Amino acid sequence: MISASRVLTLDTTVTAADGTALATDVTVADDGQQHPVVLVRTPYGRASARAAHDAVGLARLGFAVVTQDVRGRWDSAGQFTPFRSERDDGARTVAWCATQPWSAGAVAMIGASYNGFTQWLALAERPAGLRVVAPAVAGPSIRSVAYEGGALQLGVFSSWTLGLGALGSNLEDGVRQESIEALDTWPASIPLAEKTLTAISPDWQRWLGSGGTADRSGGAAGDRSGAAGDGPWSELDATPALDGAGTDVAGYHLAGWHDLFCENTIAGYSLLAGGDRRAAHRQRLVVGPWSHGSMLRRTTGQLDFGVAAMGDFNGLYEEQAGFLSAGLAGGEVPHGVRVHVMGTNRWLDLEAWPPPAHETAFYLAADGRLDRPTPQESGTDRYRHDPADPVPTNGGRTLHPVLPEAGPRDQRDVERRPDVLVYTGDVLSQDLTVLGTVRAHVVFESTAAVADVAVKLVDVHPDGTAMSVVDSVRRVATPAGGTSGDGTEVEVTVGSTAMTFRAGHRIRVEIASSNYPRFDLCPAGDQTVHRGGRAASRIVLPTYAGTLS
Repeated sequence: MISASRVLTLDTTVTAADGTALATDVTVADDGQQHPVVLVRTPYGRASARAAHDAVGLARLGFAVVTQDVRGRWDSAGQFTPFRSERDDGARTVAWCATQPWSAGAVAMIGASYNGFTQWLALAERPAGLRVVAPAVAGPSIRSVAYEGGALQLGVFSSWTLGLGALGSNLEDGVRQESIEALDTWPASIPLAEKTLTAISPDWQRWLGSGGTADRSGGAAGDRSGAAGDGPWSELDATPALDGAGTDVAGYHLAGWHDLFCENTIAGYSLLAGGDRRAAHRQRLVVGPWSHGSMLRRTTGQLDFGVAAMGDFNGLYEEQAGFLSAGLAGGEVPHGVRVHVMGTNRWLDLEAWPPPAHETAFYLAADGRLDRPTPQESGTDRYRHDPADPVPTNGGRTLHPVLPEAGPRDQRDVERRPDVLVYTGDVLSQDLTVLGTVRAHVVFESTAAVADVAVKLVDVHPDGTAMSVVDSVRRVATPAGGTSGDGTEVEVTVGSTAMTFRAGHRIRVEIASSNYPRFDLCPAGDQTVHRGGRAASRIVLPTYAGTLS
C-alpha cells in the first residue's frame, strides 16, 4: 500500500433499520482512491477508538478506518441495551462501509472486549463485504460475559456495568454520580446498586433471572452458553449461525491465559476453523500470558513474563497488520496457533489447539497430599461454607476495579482459611508441561440445596510461593439438599492453559465453595469431599509430550 500525505476525518452517520442515527467517523487518505475498510464499533467513544487503533496511521497504510458509537452511546441516538442491537446494527454498518465511494468493498472488523463481541454478532448475520474479523479477548457467546460454570460472574458484570454508567454517555447526571459512588465502595455497594445497574442496562434483571445453571448431574452440562431456547441468550449467541455452516471470513483471535474471556475466545477460533478444520488455514489464534487489562504487556498479576510478552517486541503488532492486509485482499493469511508457555516464558507454534497431549491424573489423598497413583485408602475432608465470610478472590480471570489485580498471585493467605482444602504433590524431579484444558473430578456433597465447587490449580515454588495458574467453578444442585454418604462426582472445567511446572516445584490443588466477588454466592452449607478408593477425586492435566523450541 502507498502512504498518503494527507488524511481526512469525516463526521457522518449510518442509519439503522429503525431509523436510528449511529454516529460514525471515517478516517481516510484524501487521494480519491478506494480503500479496504477497517471498522471499529464501540460503546466507549469513537474518539477513544480512533486513538487506540491509530486511525491516522492505518489510513497512511492505505486503509479507510471507520469508528462508530454503538446505539445509545455518546453521539449515537437510541437506547443502549448491551449487545441487544449489535447484530443488525453491525451488519448494516458493514454493508454501508462496503458501498461508500471511498471503499474498495472489502471490510475488516477489529477491536477488543465489547468491541470484539460486536464483530461476532455482526458476523452472525453474514453481511456482504465482511472479509476479516480480529476479535481480541472476545468470543461468539455473550452468556459467558455473565456466567461461568452456572455461577454469575458478579465481579465483572457489576463493575463493568457501573463503569459504563460512570462514563455518563446518554445517561442522566444522577445515574452517572451514583455509578461513580458505587465504584468507590465496590464490592460492598453491589447489593445497594440494583436500581442504578438497571438504569444503565435495562436487561440487568432479565439476565440475572435467566442465566444461572445449577447442574444436577455433576457433569459438564452447565457449561453450555446461549443454547437455543436459553432465554435472552439465544439471540446473543453467534454460534448457531456459524457452526457447521462454513465461512470464508479470515479470523485473527487474540487471547490471554488470565483473561476472563479466554475460553470464549478459543471457542471462537475453533468455531471458525470448523470441526473438520477445513477453514483452519483462514484462522489464527494467539494466546499470551495476559489478563484482560494487561494485554500485550510484560507483567500480569505478580509475575514478570519478560520482554517476549510485550507487543512492541514480539512482532504481534506487525503480524496483525499483515493479517488484515492479506485477508482484505483475499490472499493467504498467517494461520495456526501461537501460545506463550508460562513457567518457561517461551512462545510455541502449533498446528492446532489443543495439541496432542497425555491425560495425567493427580489424585486427592489423605493429609493434603496430591498423589499420582490412585490412593487405595478412602476418606473424606470437610469444611463449612459461610456466605457471610466467603473465600476472597485473589487474582485469576477477573476485571475488578479494586485490588488485588487479575492474573497469577500468591495464594498462601487464602490457603490458610479453614474453608479451603489444599492438596499438594511431591517435588517434581523434571519439568512437566501442561497444554490444553485442565479438568477436575470431585466427588462432593453438601447440606445445602445448591453449592459451588471451586477448583484452583497452583504452582508451588521452591520458596513456598503458591502462584495461581487457572481456576473455575461448577454450581451444582445437591440431591435433596442433604448428604447421602457417597457424594456425586462433579466435573469442573478448570480452564485452558499453557504452563511448565519446573523441576523443583510442586503442583497444588485448592477446593472451596466460594470465590467472592468474582462469583455470586450460594447458601451456607457443610461440604464434604470424598477422596481415594472408589471416589478417586482428581485433577487431570493434559501433559505435552513435544519439545518447546
